[in-house]
Amino acid sequence: MFLGVFSVLVIVHRLVHYVYEFDPKYSPIDYGRFNFLSFFTVQSNSLVCFYLFVTAFAVFGNVRAQRIAFHPVFGVFVTTYILITGVVYCCGIPLAFTTPYQWDTPSHSMLSFIQVYHHMIVPPLMLILCFFPVNTTKISYKKAWLSAIYPLIYSALSIVRGAVLKPTFYVYPFYNPSFFWEILFKDKPMQTVPAYLLMIPILLVAMLLFIGTAALLIFIRNRRVK
Repeated sequence: MFLGVFSVLVIVHRLVHYVYEFDPKYSPIDYGRFNFLSFFTVQSNSLVCFYLFVTAFAVFGNVRAQRIAFHPVFGVFVTTYILITGVVYCCGIPLAFTTPYQWDTPSHSMLSFIQVYHHMIVPPLMLILCFFPVNTTKISYKKAWLSAIYPLIYSALSIVRGAVLKPTFYVYPFYNPSFFWEILFKDKPMQTVPAYLLMIPILLVAMLLFIGTAALLIFIRNRRVK
C-alpha cells in the first residue's frame, strides 16, 4: 500500500508541477502536461500502481481485490510491461535516446528522480513480487501471447497519432518511420509507404519480445509454485 501511494504521488507531482523547457532534441514543442500520460512508461507504472493497490486490499481480506490481485496472469503481464519498460530505457541511455539527468535545481532533480524511479526501481521490485506468487495456480504458456495485445494497440495508436495529428508527435523515436529508414538506408530519401511497411515486421518482432518475456516469467513462476 505504501509503495502504491508513493508511486501515485510521483505521477501526480509530475502533472501538477509541470514546467516546459525547450529542448531541440527531446522536447522541441510544448505538448502540454497531460501528454506525460501518453508514454508507455507512465502507463505501465500506472498499471503497477493499480496492481499494488489491489494486492494491498487483497491482503487485507477484500474479496473483489483478491480476484484481481491473486489472478496469476494479471501479475505476470504487469511485470512483463514494467520490466520491458526498464530494459528498453536502460538500453537507450548509452545510445543517447533518453533525456540526460540533471541535478542542478530542485525541479530538474525531481524529474531525474522520476526517470530513475520509473525505469530502474519499480521494475526490479515488481520482478521480486512476481517471483513470490501468493497462490499455487500454474499458468498455461498459451496465454503468453495475450501479453502482446495491449502493447500492439498502444504502438498502433502511437504511430497513427504521429502520422495524423498536428503538431507531429511520436512518443518514442522508434515509432517514427524515418527512424529505421535512416538506420537501414542512411541518406537515401525516405519513401513514406515503404517506410511504414518496414515497420510492420519490426513491430511484430517487438511483440515477440513481450510474448517471450511473459513466457519466461510464466516458466519461472510455474517452477516456483511447483
